[in-house]
Amino acid sequence: MRLAAWSAYWSPIFHSLTSQCINPCRDIRHHAVSTLQGSLLSVEISSDKEWAAIFDQVLFPLILRLLKPEVYHADPRGMSETRVQVATLVCKIFLRYLDQVPDAEGMLDLWLKILDVLDRMMNSGQGDSLEEAIPESIKNIILVMADVGYLVPPSQDASKEKIWAETKKRLDRFLPELFKEIFPEEPPKETTPAPSPVSSPAAAPQENSINEKKEEEAEEAKEEPPSPSEPAGDDTNNESSNP
Repeated sequence: MRLAAWSAYWSPIFHSLTSQCINPCRDIRHHAVSTLQGSLLSVEISSDKEWAAIFDQVLFPLILRLLKPEVYHADPRGMSETRVQVATLVCKIFLRYLDQVPDAEGMLDLWLKILDVLDRMMNSGQGDSLEEAIPESIKNIILVMADVGYLVPPSQDASKEKIWAETKKRLDRFLPELFKEIFPEEPPKETTPAPSPVSSPAAAPQENSINEKKEEEAEEAKEEPPSPSEPAGDDTNNESSNP
């Protein structure tokens, strides 16, 4: 799809659909979101500029309109569901973008814009269900990015240091625990010192007791008086008395 075809055909269709995505009538609004999603997922796009146009001209303006108080109060209960649908759609389209244009130059800028927009939606302060839906959607994107090698620690790929640092920086603003949950920090490895050649403490008391016992035996041997020797004449007398 060329940019001329985008401007002449697709752009007017998408703008018409997005205008109905904020319709006060819930059924019309949900049908418009469903049709917009089917159209965006079915269109064949091979240029990163066309992908950028989908976000900059269609999805991001739609989100900004959904965040307006007057739009929200037109149907507070149903508009919360519409916001969740559009936030999920943004994440789905971005994953498709990664699959079709893996080496796009503007991927990092687009990813950071998506995080900023989702941050605004989650912290809109209007008490809808985005606080549960958005963290799960972001988590799914990050897991896919990590699986295909887009988002990995710099220790594994030094070329990914910028996207790693910027992603962590953005997430720390509104989901400070999510990055640690997906990429837990490894504890530092403890180095165990080599055992010294000194004899073990258990063997030392045993050796000391043996030496002490030998010394005691030597002392006792010195203190014992020598046994009196029998006179030599006794044996002679005994022999002579015998017949």
